[in-house]
Order: sequence, then C-alpha cells, then structure tokens
Amino acid sequence: MNLFWLLVLVAPVAVYAAVARNQRQRSAERSATVELVVDEFGVRRTMADGREEALDWGELVEVSVFTATKGPHAGAGGAVMLRGDDVRGCLVPLDRLEESGLLEALTRLPGFDVRTLTEAMSAKSHTWTTCWSRSPMS
Repeated sequence: MNLFWLLVLVAPVAVYAAVARNQRQRSAERSATVELVVDEFGVRRTMADGREEALDWGELVEVSVFTATKGPHAGAGGAVMLRGDDVRGCLVPLDRLEESGLLEALTRLPGFDVRTLTEAMSAKSHTWTTCWSRSPMS
C-alpha cells in the first residue's frame, strides 16, 4: 500500500517535468531562424512557425546583446536584439551574426563600438548589455 501512495505523490511531479521539457523543446523549434536577411533597408527574420520580425535601419534605437544557456536561444549562446519601438524589433541569434552580414552593418552605425559587442557576446550567461543606442527623435 505504501508503494501506491508513493506513486500517487511522485507521478504528478514526473508528468509536470516531462510536459515542461516538451514545451521548452517545442518553443525552441518554433522560434528557430529559417531565414535572416540583412540589407540596406534593415533586418528581417522568419522563424520556423512562420512568425516574422523586421526592423528598418531608420527605426533602430538600440542594439543589445543577451547571453543564454537556457531557452530558445541557448543553442546560439544568446542573441542580438535590435529594438525600434514597443512593437517593432528583431532578434538575431549570436551564431548568425557574422554570416548574416549584421556585424558589418552594425559597424556602420554612428559611434558603434565593436569591442563592446564582442565583450557582451563573451560575457557569462544570463547577461544583458546595451551596445549602442540613440534617441528615437534622431
């Protein structure tokens, strides 16, 4: 009878852990970058589930880097966040920074310091660093 009660107590915890693990895996799969375009107009990212993020260079007000060991961007080590307003922005996985041409494009921003970006990318996990910003009125 004691084994029965032990199973009754342990089973919900095991089920919860399995469901949480599956949800994290599905989230990472859905948010995987399937297309990333960096051009003279801005940045466009398409994710595996069809969602799109986009930001034109004229809208850009902040470039930040976050590092991660958990979550959908853990495989890339984190992401560069390009922020426009409260609605527009784009995340670029760190492992796609150079191949996409984003690194080169960022160096053309007035006052952008590549060293700050490099240090932010190599920081310990779970850090958030603003690498460049400008007033939205600029």
